[in-house]
Amino acid sequence: MLKKAIAVVFAAAMAAMVFAAPTTVIKVANFYDPMVESAKASVDWFADVIAQFEAANPGVKVETEVFQWDQIDVKSMSDFRAGIKDHDVLLSSPQLMAQHGLVGDFADLSNYVKKDFSKAELAEFSWASIWDKGDVNGKKLGIPLGVHTRALVWNKEMFAKAGLDPNRAPKTLAELVTYAQKVQKSQRDAGNSDFYGLGMFFGPSRATIELYFAPLIWEYSGDIWDAKTKKASFASPAGVKAAQFCKDLITKYQITPETAVTGTYDGAILDAFVNEKIGISWGLGSYWISAVQDKGFASGVFPPSPEGRADKMGISLLPFTKGATFNNSWDVSIYSKSEHKDLAWKFIQTMIKAENIIGYPDAGLPLRASLWTTPAMKTPFYNSWKQAVSTGRPMPPTAHYGELADTVAAALQQILVQDSDIADTLKKAQDTYNAQYGGE
Repeated sequence: MLKKAIAVVFAAAMAAMVFAAPTTVIKVANFYDPMVESAKASVDWFADVIAQFEAANPGVKVETEVFQWDQIDVKSMSDFRAGIKDHDVLLSSPQLMAQHGLVGDFADLSNYVKKDFSKAELAEFSWASIWDKGDVNGKKLGIPLGVHTRALVWNKEMFAKAGLDPNRAPKTLAELVTYAQKVQKSQRDAGNSDFYGLGMFFGPSRATIELYFAPLIWEYSGDIWDAKTKKASFASPAGVKAAQFCKDLITKYQITPETAVTGTYDGAILDAFVNEKIGISWGLGSYWISAVQDKGFASGVFPPSPEGRADKMGISLLPFTKGATFNNSWDVSIYSKSEHKDLAWKFIQTMIKAENIIGYPDAGLPLRASLWTTPAMKTPFYNSWKQAVSTGRPMPPTAHYGELADTVAAALQQILVQDSDIADTLKKAQDTYNAQYGGE
């Protein structure tokens, strides 16, 4: 009897092994390190989306891959060139889509969109110009998850202590300098010796060209890249003025710390602000709304609610007469070598559900048009962000944007760290870039 029982159990186990459906694994790449506190909200959001997807798709498991935010696109392209197939869904950068189009590492999502997006669904996304930034030569390589824009924010309590109107933003660059000087003096007189009036970031990163150098050039009536000649143009008189202004903030006015040329964008702009090490933050991103709420600077704004307000901080457009800041998004794409493209698309559909996208911290502002009609998005807090969206500009559509950003960042490092001549350094950098990539 014992032998017979063992045989029955063994046979049942073997049958289960034979007939049980194998688990399919898809990999989703993002840049949210679970060990980093500021990434916790996005890590939790992805975990919730994954749980929803797995519940709706039995037998499918999702594994996450974590890369640096400014390396995730590079990783995709280099892995594609190496013949690696081990990716499915990746967060991606619209400003690098032209390069992805040349490399071929992203799948064309056009047929998925045509098949699964009704006219109403398409209208939810296509109203915003950022929708088309994932398109290259008739192919849709990325679906935007939201709209990213940047604003000027300030500590209201510090403004009041410095004798400034806590509800009035500086309107010009000259006024910004004056405000920052007054706040800095007030705080240092109170004993905060390591306090600075204005937080900026000039490190060797894409953030430098996107948030500071390019918008300043636009303000001075120039551009970083000429769409007609397809050549870099950042060494113009406008470019020299932009670089000089950045340098003056550190050396002449001394309202921005020298550490702005190192460290991280997050540390210089978000962390320093919420930890009250700076009074004004230039370039605080809409993807940090949850973070400023967590630190008590706002309430009821994430998730958005009709009661949402900026309690301790003021918020406005950047102090430009032309109103031009930088807008972009994080897109989501499917790796062209993925062996599970249909499942990857289903995962994207889960990500972009209205109830999910409104709660994604790093999406920035909601792309779905219907969400902007709700009372929660009609508060003064979100009206300020919407104004920034309406005046923002994208980076130029060159296939060599990464090289352009790196060239500018390296030139600014020479100017700010080594005190190199501004006009000469920018001219040499521009000539070097154009010699290799000009006309493309």
